Amino acid sequence: ENKILQYSQNILLFLSTFMQQSITAFIAFTMKSTLTFFLVATFAREGSSFARSPRSHSAFVPSLQVHRTTASTRRFLSTQPVVESNTTPIDPQWNLKIAIAGAGPSGLVLAHRLLQQSSASSLPISAIDIYESRADPRAKLTSSLSLGGRAYALGLGIRGRSAIRTVDEELWGAVKARGFECERFRLHLTKSFNIKLRDDDDQKNKIGGEGIEPSVLIYQTDLCGALLDELERRDDQGKVNLHFNSNITHVDLLDSTITLQESAADNRNNNSQPDRKSGPYDLIVGCDGANSVVRTALQTYSPPNTFASTQRKLYPGCFKVARVEKMPPLMDPASVALILPEKKSLGVTAFVEPVVGGGGCILFAGKLPEESKPSSSSNEGNQKDDDSETEEINLATVLFSDCRDFDVENSSDVSRVEQLMIEQFPLLEGTPGLENAVKQLLSQRSSVASSVKCNTYSSAPIEGMTPAALCGDAAHATGGVSGQGCNSAIADSVALADGLIEYYRPLSSNEEDIPKAKRGMLHQSLAAYSRTQVPEGLALYDLSFGNDGKSLPPLRNLIATLNNALDSVFRGRWGIGKKPLQTFFDVIDDAIFGNTKGETEVLLG
Repeated sequence: ENKILQYSQNILLFLSTFMQQSITAFIAFTMKSTLTFFLVATFAREGSSFARSPRSHSAFVPSLQVHRTTASTRRFLSTQPVVESNTTPIDPQWNLKIAIAGAGPSGLVLAHRLLQQSSASSLPISAIDIYESRADPRAKLTSSLSLGGRAYALGLGIRGRSAIRTVDEELWGAVKARGFECERFRLHLTKSFNIKLRDDDDQKNKIGGEGIEPSVLIYQTDLCGALLDELERRDDQGKVNLHFNSNITHVDLLDSTITLQESAADNRNNNSQPDRKSGPYDLIVGCDGANSVVRTALQTYSPPNTFASTQRKLYPGCFKVARVEKMPPLMDPASVALILPEKKSLGVTAFVEPVVGGGGCILFAGKLPEESKPSSSSNEGNQKDDDSETEEINLATVLFSDCRDFDVENSSDVSRVEQLMIEQFPLLEGTPGLENAVKQLLSQRSSVASSVKCNTYSSAPIEGMTPAALCGDAAHATGGVSGQGCNSAIADSVALADGLIEYYRPLSSNEEDIPKAKRGMLHQSLAAYSRTQVPEGLALYDLSFGNDGKSLPPLRNLIATLNNALDSVFRGRWGIGKKPLQTFFDVIDDAIFGNTKGETEVLLG
């Protein structure tokens, strides 16, 4: 009887637990289905009126407080550009003269967005001056060994695509046509053994009848070239002024001017003199990379304890990049690949990316020799030079040391380096154009990436301070560790333009002090931009380095490197690694559906 009673109690307990879990699951499913139906029905019924209400989207998730502004909401709810036409005549004093430092992807996308809104009379803009220290990326290179400082291939993922599409689908089509769609990734441990880390099949899990769009691999020269061609074609009013070979040496945030050191050669204006001042400008935007002159100006002119930034060289890591005519014949021509050397202690890896036209880009990453570091003393350097004579010549010392024992014009030296490369990376054997790639590598100096971290991306809203902002690597650089630098930079530009669209609203002509009101609106726009993008930049920095970017002990550094690799490859799938930085859709998914499978992205189109 006791056993029967015990079994009965166990059965009742099991049934009770089962019923409770079933009811809970049924309620959750019902709520999810109801919310999904309500969300779709609301969008279908309300249309654009939903986006116009600054409170409507926060009604669904009141605690998130993400993208509260009208322009930001519509940017993420649609790939169509935000165009709010205003035909009311305004005082010319409201017109904006904007300087953009840097003609990289972020600077050019920002120019596209500003020009778009100016053409639609949403933003009164008189001029957009773009200054770039390098030559026009569309110009022919003087030598096949010179890559013009834009040698590497970038990967445009969902964030970069979505940002470019805020201009219009035609611009994205022009960029996409110059890139190579790819979602494959292989890790080659040896010549005969590789692991397929990601494949096209991973992207074929169709939701709502559509697959996930692959990333686009594109050279920075081709990306900037496409953006420049479209920018010039669309600038029918002549508001955009491009200045190449124009190095900004100083930015004065008190008199709103920039100082230029300009070469007349290859400058499309040819009317500018070296060492001149340009301005005054209503807004100065720094898209000028990790060594930003605009960021230096913010440090100089900002009040105490308002602007803080850190920059450090990522020693001892270094890299060199070369281009080849065709992908290596022993490798998958449509897959990104990480190749480990035959001698694992060599400390050099090769990262191969396919590009449009069947070509390839090879990035060799390694460790800068001790004698090449700035911290080395002269005595230590002499001692190392004596010791190096007896050291074995290997690929690492040839690629990354500053010695010039190999002459790029000497065919026997080039052949010797090529043989060293094939010995360590046999998969590269037979690659068309490998000899020229070796010459490219021998002609380059080793590059060392930098990391940048800022507490704000805009100038302080004080009287007399020129409104200024930072985008991309000028605000947050990870030296390529995250693989999200270009995407984040373009997203910054779109967010900055959205802030201007939302908060820069010219008032009536009888405004007593238009310049003061104008500057106040600009500061408000930049503050909104900074509030939106600083958390993303800090998250990207922490994801890349952790430990506040400080140097880690060897074991912890190895663990951190492996964790970053797992995060990049698996992206949190199957519980391995961490998810990428959340987008607006991910946040809504988590809040409403309790998952990150992308239902919202499909529902919202």
